[in-house]
Amino acid sequence: MDLIIASKSEVRQRILSCTKISIMAVSPQIDEESITRSLVAEKATPRDIADTLAEHKAKKVSVKNPGTWVLGCDQILAFEGEIFGKPKTPSALNSMLSRFSGQTHRLITANVIYKNAKPVWRYVAISHMTMYPMTKAEIENYVAEAWPDAQHTAGGYYFEENPHLFSEVNGNWFDIMGLSIKPIVEFLNQHTTKSILQSPKLVAVLGHPISHSKSPRMHRHWLKTNAISGDYIAIDIPPQRFVETLRVLIGAGVSGFNVTVPHKEKALLLSDKRSARAEKIGAANTLVIDANGKINADNTDGYGFITNLRSHCKHWVPAAGPALVLGAGGASRAIIVSLLEAGAPKIYLSNRTQQRALDVASEISPIIEVVSWAHKEQYLTKVMTVVNTTSLGMTGKPPLKIDISKINPGALVTDLVYSPIETPLLKQAKTLGCSVVGGIGMLLNQGVPGFEAWFGIRPVVNAEIEAIVVE
Repeated sequence: MDLIIASKSEVRQRILSCTKISIMAVSPQIDEESITRSLVAEKATPRDIADTLAEHKAKKVSVKNPGTWVLGCDQILAFEGEIFGKPKTPSALNSMLSRFSGQTHRLITANVIYKNAKPVWRYVAISHMTMYPMTKAEIENYVAEAWPDAQHTAGGYYFEENPHLFSEVNGNWFDIMGLSIKPIVEFLNQHTTKSILQSPKLVAVLGHPISHSKSPRMHRHWLKTNAISGDYIAIDIPPQRFVETLRVLIGAGVSGFNVTVPHKEKALLLSDKRSARAEKIGAANTLVIDANGKINADNTDGYGFITNLRSHCKHWVPAAGPALVLGAGGASRAIIVSLLEAGAPKIYLSNRTQQRALDVASEISPIIEVVSWAHKEQYLTKVMTVVNTTSLGMTGKPPLKIDISKINPGALVTDLVYSPIETPLLKQAKTLGCSVVGGIGMLLNQGVPGFEAWFGIRPVVNAEIEAIVVE
């Protein structure tokens, strides 16, 4: 046993586990409220209150576990001379957010390690958090939606899922989440004869919506199988807050990002350095943050798309005939460029907003012909490849309305949507004798270059990872 954490916090346990530290979690069962009231009455500083609470937790568990490192942690929120913990009711959360709105508060994260009932190390981190102003209606909506998670966090705003609530953050991600992992790892490395531990890197996929994303499951599997210290999470960012929230996350130490609908084109514009393929496509799906906080942008969608088709349909020949591409967003640009590079002689492009399709065609190639959304079915007899790059047909989205009854039965049909795994488009195409390829393979293959750029190891795409992602 490397470490006992005197906490049942799932977030803290996950942070420790992603460093490959062997841990056991034990609830310290101390009366935090009574201790806090006593310390406040003694006019203790917020820093000392957090530190004392962490120490009480570590000490109580250490007494019962001699010879083992025991980590105690505590986090409190300080604002306008008051201490705020976890909200007890939705009404209390509403009141807290009303006070924090548009203001800067401090999150104080204390970490104490005991061994043989004696303190051997302590560390306190202070993060400054500035919230955007929130209207009464916005606060009420947030409380109604977020209460199940918010009630378990100091201040009640659950930063992991809501960084867009903040205009500025001065603090490290893991400190904000309640555990100062880097100094903890440094201490353990100095006091253990086992293999050297590494501080975890954090990468996130950003989109709106994002709850359907399979990327965290995929990347966490690769992290585990390659014994890499790191984590990968999904964050939903509203389009109007994308730029500011990306800056907040970079400032908090996030090492890289995948970017999906609807942020891909904006992500490219924000980058400091761009790959040739991202530049050509006009959108980015992979961001790597360098040591100076600069954004390096790439687009691996085309690579993932072509690799997926070739691996699942050996007889597919892109040069055999035109392709019909539905949608003109960031993913569509990548697919069009990759199809042209693979030898497709012509692209028919259709989008609900036709001007957007015309813009894409004018920017990429003169052999792209824009066809109206209402008449897209007329081209199905002419093409050898059909690609849906829209989110239509995705779980929670409107259906993709298209009659493919007259499709060339020799065509390959593929859908970038992977939730559900087999979309209505693919089901219908299969009944008509077409070859079909789902979007999950593209997700897996496009993730390979990004994972290698962030973590330094090139992962393997195989049946095991596909089964894990689709389960």
